[in-house]
Amino acid sequence: MIPLQEVQPSEARQRKVHCPICSRESLLITELCYELPNFGNVYLFSANCQNCGYKHTDVMEITPHQEPSRFTIKVERPEDLNHIVVRSSYASIKMPELGITITPGPYAQGIVTTIEGFLHRAKEIVEFLFSSELDEDKRRQCLQILNKVNAAIEGKEVFTFIIEDPSGLSIIVPKERLATKIIKEPLEIED
Repeated sequence: MIPLQEVQPSEARQRKVHCPICSRESLLITELCYELPNFGNVYLFSANCQNCGYKHTDVMEITPHQEPSRFTIKVERPEDLNHIVVRSSYASIKMPELGITITPGPYAQGIVTTIEGFLHRAKEIVEFLFSSELDEDKRRQCLQILNKVNAAIEGKEVFTFIIEDPSGLSIIVPKERLATKIIKEPLEIED
């Protein structure tokens, strides 16, 4: 995840409040508005308890898009891993060639990270599953996915990165000076 300090904030506001978990006044709230090129202004929120470690993050567009959207990019070069991804708490991430789908759960959080950041998150999850008590077939599948994810992190695996958001609040922002083709299309919502 991109630390908020590296996002070039317009002006970050911070304050300490009582933590909902440990009740100490050690929950550091950080809020800022940031303008993303070709997207608009977003509100970034982070809560991090310096006592018990509780964390919560979210990202919201200030002037929300109203259309459900799908963004697709072919990751072909190591530099493509540096594109910034704004993922709302409603969005799904898919990397079909790697066998990875990340769907939002009831406690999903919005985040700002890079494509590589999502690869590292996926790697952590697959490593956890691999270490769990799975049958031999499931462990073999995990190992295959892990090998592909590791190759992708090293820039040696070409794959498609897709973000689908029914709220229209997510986007892939190309890293400056990197020519790339990001496809944006409407997302059809099934009833």
